Amino acid sequence: MTARDKLIQAIETLPDSQVERVLAYIQGMAGDRPNQEQNSQEMPCFDETWWNNLSQFSPDFLEVREQPQLPAREDIFE
Repeated sequence: MTARDKLIQAIETLPDSQVERVLAYIQGMAGDRPNQEQNSQEMPCFDETWWNNLSQFSPDFLEVREQPQLPAREDIFE
């Protein structure tokens, strides 16, 4: 199954509201997105929504960014 087939299959399972967002995202990636006047009634694209939501995080979110230690694993190349 090609990547195109997988994409089509995934899109077919989405609700209509999600399909519109996916279409806007793909059009934005392809560079053939209609001008903003035509899109003024539509939902903002994923990137706009993501950036706008960053302000909703509290200042202490992920204040400490420490990664846990990985467990010791047996060396498989010996």
